[in-house]
This record gives sequence, structure tokens and C-alpha cells, in this order.
Amino acid sequence: MDFNSDVLVLGDGPCARQVAGDLAARGMTTRLDGGRVIGCSGHAGAFQATLVHDGRRVTCRAGSIVVAGGQVRTPNFAAYGLNPSGRVWSASDLARAMEGDDPAAIMDNDARVVFLNGWRHETHPVAAAGMLRLCLRMQQHGSLHTVFMTGNLKVTVEGMEACCQAAKAAGTVFIKVAEPLFPVLETLDDGRVGIDYWDASAGMEFRLLADYVIVDERIGPDPALIQLADVLRLARDPFGFVQSDNVRRLGSETNRRGIFAAGAARAVLAAEEERADAGHLALKVEAFLSGLDGDPRPGVEIDQGRCARCLTCYRLCPHAAIDIAPRMMVIAEACQGCGVCVAGCPNRAIRIESPHLETALQMGLAQEADGHSGGAFVPRIAAFCCRRSAVAARELAVSMGLPLPAGLLAVEGLCGGTFSTLHLLNAFDAQVDGVMVITCHPGNCHSEQGTRHAEKRTAEAAKALAMAGVEGARIRFHTLAANQGSEFARRVNAFEREIAALGPFSG
Repeated sequence: MDFNSDVLVLGDGPCARQVAGDLAARGMTTRLDGGRVIGCSGHAGAFQATLVHDGRRVTCRAGSIVVAGGQVRTPNFAAYGLNPSGRVWSASDLARAMEGDDPAAIMDNDARVVFLNGWRHETHPVAAAGMLRLCLRMQQHGSLHTVFMTGNLKVTVEGMEACCQAAKAAGTVFIKVAEPLFPVLETLDDGRVGIDYWDASAGMEFRLLADYVIVDERIGPDPALIQLADVLRLARDPFGFVQSDNVRRLGSETNRRGIFAAGAARAVLAAEEERADAGHLALKVEAFLSGLDGDPRPGVEIDQGRCARCLTCYRLCPHAAIDIAPRMMVIAEACQGCGVCVAGCPNRAIRIESPHLETALQMGLAQEADGHSGGAFVPRIAAFCCRRSAVAARELAVSMGLPLPAGLLAVEGLCGGTFSTLHLLNAFDAQVDGVMVITCHPGNCHSEQGTRHAEKRTAEAAKALAMAGVEGARIRFHTLAANQGSEFARRVNAFEREIAALGPFSG
């Protein structure tokens, strides 16, 4: 069965339903599907996803895809040496039991309920906020006594600080625990839990008898979400959510143009944050489908006569923009023009629509030579700069009136990954005295891996120079941000002094 829609929303939770509703309200046709995706082809504006839904295979064609689910909560019973029982519950167990019920209906009157939060691990603020709300609700009932035993309690979720203060005012006892004096827990014959702990303010040990214990939880991505990310070729963060740990992915974008992430699919978010996330996403998708999602990108082409089909570009591309059948080609709608494939192609078969770096380097150095011939030694320094970081930092340094080396030539690239080892070595062939490669900080690179490639290629160039007897100090790798104009000036001036001490390059 085939379906066509503007947007395919993958997920079956509240966030997915809100996204689908918001998109529909803006006039976009939307298919909401909680099925399992087993394949995805095509590109931004023309995706084709194959799903298994209720035992049937379904094909959906869509201009954009939104991933909007899901996450799982894992109780930390083992971290506290406890086993679940009628008196030892997870926070989610308690929340489900309290849906619509009075706390007195699920626990004995006058019971002491102890909440365990973040002793040997950091509990995510969203999980801790949920624990606090449950604690407050039980304490406010009047027939229960609550104790909140916590490690570091980060009250960063909206309303969490107020909830904490309200719980204290209602009578909840808060006990801070820390290494190395973690409390010792003992499960008694009747199922209750004895807790021996050291009170730092009193300077003595106490024993607390808990009628019920509520254990905190870890929040992570659903295994189905990880499988979906693999099918869609999405970069994941260290926890497995479908949005890499990248400052340029703070919104709903993923590494693939036209595929967006929302709510629990991209991070651990509070309920109110998920609602805001879903509303923001509708605007992003609408802008993408309207062609208003960014500046024009330079075209990239593969020379079929030189291409050896080694698949290096396919493996390197961080945006899944290389198609391998029936011939190797760059999908213009998916390409973001980072140039990582251009620099990585071993046969130099890929071209990008921008001035060739070699030509720019030669022209710039010729101009520098004309301006500095016949006088004192002025080091020629080629600085290969990422346009999103180092180029902007250089422009900021100039606007601030900071002095820069007279022999500095900035060679621009859209990404640090644009620069190949050969580019760096060719700079020395053009008689520069030193080479700098300056890119984004790790985690700030728009193409995800450009900084890593740049650092690796700089090291490869340094190794090649060393084999030729050239000082390794003549080539340097740095990272900085676009707003670090002063740091750019400091580093290039320091490098100039080092090269001046070495003298002219005589390779």
C-alpha cells in the first residue's frame, strides 16, 4: 500500500500527535505512523520510506520526515542494592499507581515513604523533577510522611525549585548524601528497608526505617529509536538520541536535510519543553518545504571519468548525500556543500563550485610576494580557515583593529573538512613558510566530522613534512569559535613569531 504526504511523522506519543496536528493546521498533508521503518531511500523533498505496520508493508512518499519518539525509563534498583517488590517501587510504578487514585488507596496510612535520587549517578533533572512532584503530592495528602534522600539535585526544570520548596513547607524531610559516606540499605523480612546514614550536620549516624522506597530512573532512547536512526542514517549523541551532540543542532535539525527530530527523539525533555519543541518544529518543516531553510549551497559534482567507485565519498559524507546507483553522484537536494567528500576523494574526482583552493593559494601568495620582496624576512603564513568559525573570527579581529601578521594569507573553506592533506602540502610547494589549519571546536562542526578530518589531515601533512626533513613546527592545527577574534589574533601572531625564529622555508 502506498501513501503520499508532505510530511511523514514517525511516532505514536503526545509529541508526535501534536506535531502532526500543528503541521495539518498549517495546511500540510501529514501521515502519522508508529510503525517500524525497515528502509528509506530518496532525499530531501522526495523521501520514500518502507514501514511495517500491523503486519503489513507500507510505502510512504514524503517531502520531509519527522522523528518524534521515543524513550524508555530504566529503574536504578541495582544501584541501591534493591529488588522491586510490593514495598520497593520505581518512580514510574508509583506514577501509574497514582493516576486518578488517592495516595492513601495504594499505601498504608501513616507510612514513611523514602525517595532515593541520584546517589551513585547523576539523575537527569527531568526524572528528578518527576520524583519531586510525586513526593509533594504524597506529602500533601497528610496521612503519609516523605523523605527525599538525594545526591546532587539540579533544579533546572521549570517549576522544580518551587516544587522543592513546597515539599519542604509541607513537611518533606530532605537528606543530602555524598561519597564516600553513602547510606547502607538493608531489606528486612517484612519487605521494609532499613537505611543507615551519616548526618554531617549532626555529626552522627542515624537509622531510618522505610515502609516504602521509591527508586529513581535513567531515561534513554527506545531501542526502536536507535534502529530507526540506523535506517535513516542519522547521527546520534553519546546516549543514542537522534540528534548529534552538536551546538549547530540545538534546534530540530539532524545531519540530513529534510529530516527533523522532535521531543523525546532528540533529547530528554520535560512535558512543557516537548510541547514547545513540537510547535517550533512545525515552523522549521514549513520553512523547509517552502525552500526557505537556508542559503544556497555550492554545487558538488563527481567526474565519472576519474571516479573509481571506491565508495570513500559515500562513507565520508555526513549528510547521506551520495547516491551509488546506477553511478556515483551527489544528490544536490541533500548536499550541504561541506566539501568533506572533495578533500577525501583519493582520485580527486569530485569538484565543488568554488574557486579551487590551489588557485586561490597561488594567487594570494603571488600578491604577498609582490608586496614583501627585497626587504626583511616576513614569514608567509597560509591559514586554512573554516568559514563558520575561523573566517568570522579573523573578520572580527580586523574590525577590532587587532594587528595581524603582514604575511598572513587566509584560505577559506566552507568546512575544516574541505582541506585535504594535498592542499596543505601544496601550500609549502607554493613557498609559504608556515601553515595553520583553524576550524570549529569539536561539537561545533556543522558537518559533524569536519574538525576531526582536518586534525587528522594536518597530522598526516606534518608526518610527510618530517619525512622530507621539514620542521614539524611549521604546521599547526587549532580550533576556535566565530566570536574569538582576540584569540585568532593571538594565535596567528604567536605562530608568526615561531616561524620567524625558524627562518624562511627552503624545501
